[in-house]
Amino acid sequence: MFILDSFALLCLFDRKKKRENRTIRKYLEDAENGRIKLYISKINEGEVFYKLYKYLGESVAVGFREDLKHGIIPVNIVSVNDKRAERASEIKARYPLSYADAFCIELARDMNLPVITGDPEFESVKEIIEVAWM
Repeated sequence: MFILDSFALLCLFDRKKKRENRTIRKYLEDAENGRIKLYISKINEGEVFYKLYKYLGESVAVGFREDLKHGIIPVNIVSVNDKRAERASEIKARYPLSYADAFCIELARDMNLPVITGDPEFESVKEIIEVAWM
């Protein structure tokens, strides 16, 4: 079981990140075949959506979200509640990373799972979570 950072899913849409694209596709294939489970915070799912919308257009972003909802992309979305938001804000206050990344890290800590990412901001939190580098 793993937590996905938005960086990982965005690699699916970036032609320049060939190695990372192959890596995330392997994780998704393993999830599709039931070998692993993948999770993403609703905040990070929203981050992927808005970046796809901004750079690739509305239809790509909406298609991505629909593929998640229908299980075509085998990733479980974890909702945010007050407790998660409070803990994420504390992480953001302590570490030099984005607010969305703080939600990913909070989820990883809460579920005691490693995060799949290639985002260099995660270097700063290696002592509080396990990172599976792409």
